[in-house]
Amino acid sequence: MRGWLILREYPRTIKFAGNFPLFPASHWTCQPGTLTLHAGEVAEGEAMTEAEWLACDDPAPMLEDLQSRVSRRRLRLFACACCRRIWHLLEDEGSWKAVEVAEQYADRLVSNKERAAAVALAGTLPAMLAAGPTIKLVFGDALECSQHAASEVASAAARNPEVPDTCRENAYEVEMRMQCRLFRCIFGNPFRPVSLDPTWRTPTVTALATAAYEERILPTGILEADRIAVLADALEDVGCDNAYILSHLRGPGPHVRGCWAIDLLLKKE
Repeated sequence: MRGWLILREYPRTIKFAGNFPLFPASHWTCQPGTLTLHAGEVAEGEAMTEAEWLACDDPAPMLEDLQSRVSRRRLRLFACACCRRIWHLLEDEGSWKAVEVAEQYADRLVSNKERAAAVALAGTLPAMLAAGPTIKLVFGDALECSQHAASEVASAAARNPEVPDTCRENAYEVEMRMQCRLFRCIFGNPFRPVSLDPTWRTPTVTALATAAYEERILPTGILEADRIAVLADALEDVGCDNAYILSHLRGPGPHVRGCWAIDLLLKKE
């Protein structure tokens, strides 16, 4: 595991792994005691607006804004989704197994002993964090997992001479933006709380939601768009008139396990 260098000159601690910052140097304009945030960022201690939430391109302030309002299950599934985006970079079977077990552990399908055994076999830090004993809130394991996953993408791009210079320079930021799409799929929009009419949970809707949750495209873990589209149609057929739920299910995604709309239908936390 690479050593940490902690900078404490700023209101928020920033971590660097080796020579590669988890928040890359190009992402910040730094002077002693100050921190200038770029587009899509939110100042420390300030609550996000809905527009900022929807435009945010870094999971860190989104996690900080939610704080204790998120479940450990969804945090773990977010970490796993970040790992599945870099599946080809994890390389070792132990890491793949750790992510798979972490997903099962999130849904209480395996024991803590099985989870610990999987961590011991993982050869990469993102997988270890995803399957760790606890998923802490805010700047904890889930956030570190997302940052390390983005760092792996940037490192792979830097090593590949076939990747254009512009893509190499922006690889970290592009991956973080993609992670934010996963984050919003899992945690939704906190400015638009949704209540579900229990009459919409018909046997057909529940069966379709279960199939959409379980039948994924592997190893990416992306939920099948066709199944989700059929689920949206079935919901509308039973009287669902909630435009936010329907538009999310019919949206471009990507959708992953922990998707807030499917969790709502399946009564998952």
